[in-house]
Amino acid sequence: MPPALEGVTVLDMASEIAGPYACMLLACMGARVIKVEPPGGSPERADPRFYLWNRGKESVTLDLSQPGGINAVRRLASRADLLVHNWRPAEAAALGLDYNAVRALAPRLVYCSAPPYPSATPQAGVPGDHYTLAAAMGVFGNQGAPDGPSFTFSPLVAYGTAFTLCLAASAALFARENTGTGQQVEVSLLHGAMAIQSAQYVASPRFQQQGSAFRQGIRVSIPVYRLFKAQDGWFFLSCGNNTFFNKLCILLGRPDIAADERYTSAPWGIPPEHYDALADILEPIFASNTVAHWLQILSENDIPCAPVQDRVHYTHHSQVPFDQTFVPVEDAFLGSTLQPGVPVWLHGSPGAVRGPCPTPGRHTAQVLTEFGIQA
Repeated sequence: MPPALEGVTVLDMASEIAGPYACMLLACMGARVIKVEPPGGSPERADPRFYLWNRGKESVTLDLSQPGGINAVRRLASRADLLVHNWRPAEAAALGLDYNAVRALAPRLVYCSAPPYPSATPQAGVPGDHYTLAAAMGVFGNQGAPDGPSFTFSPLVAYGTAFTLCLAASAALFARENTGTGQQVEVSLLHGAMAIQSAQYVASPRFQQQGSAFRQGIRVSIPVYRLFKAQDGWFFLSCGNNTFFNKLCILLGRPDIAADERYTSAPWGIPPEHYDALADILEPIFASNTVAHWLQILSENDIPCAPVQDRVHYTHHSQVPFDQTFVPVEDAFLGSTLQPGVPVWLHGSPGAVRGPCPTPGRHTAQVLTEFGIQA
């Protein structure tokens, strides 16, 4: 079968990470993605990550400060299936590319926006990026750091926004099959922040959230699902259910821990006030021997664990080529690269990396001619 989104044309007007990343994922599923950049190319090309977020696309350079550039975008939008941008409402209106203006030209278009804050809120005009939204939505405060909120370099909010935007856009395309018309889809960075940390919003008498445990000033990590320091390095212990917890207690010669009433709901139901007591038992034990020692005996007893290593070890793991976690891509600017593969495989219509990031404006003449637009 052909790729899931074959025949779908996406007009990528977005900057930063979330919108371009979402469009890259759509390209991996077979969509034709036309990236609109300013003359000379986007200033974001100075960031090497740009060449990942914009791989497999076509590049068209247009000057949106000029009427000709705006008119060209309108013509492109009238023939596209999806338009993706991250302008705030006033910015889109100032360009004459807000939803109502574009819908009049392209009633079948699915109009996707990823602004910092939802357009229906008082914060709609407030600027922001994935880091400021991470701070505003408590992402940094939910990292389990002992000394307060911890900055995460990984743009988690942008990823949450990108994945959610792909789902919403695909659903709108599916709905169009029945209605014959497009619709407006908005996934703000605020929505993305909520999506990426959705587990933090689960409430249950038997589930202790990390945030509340941190506020009590005690350890916030589940004592048997966390990093441990051995004699010569670190490893991660992953007792994610009661069976693994019981196996661990037997292996360490401490069946009394499994029988202790404080830990009968281990691992996830251990009350936070008992975290310290269990950690104080386990930490000296694991510190008494090497990482290799613990990995061997934990694995032999079917207890999940893994060493802490760097990205070089990760990219050369035997599983990586098997599941195509990374794939080689020859990029015109970066040269030979190893890039993340397709994160989702659909049975019967698998996706694929559709090539490197194009050079600025490489497809301008071709696309404008195809769409009947005068340069």
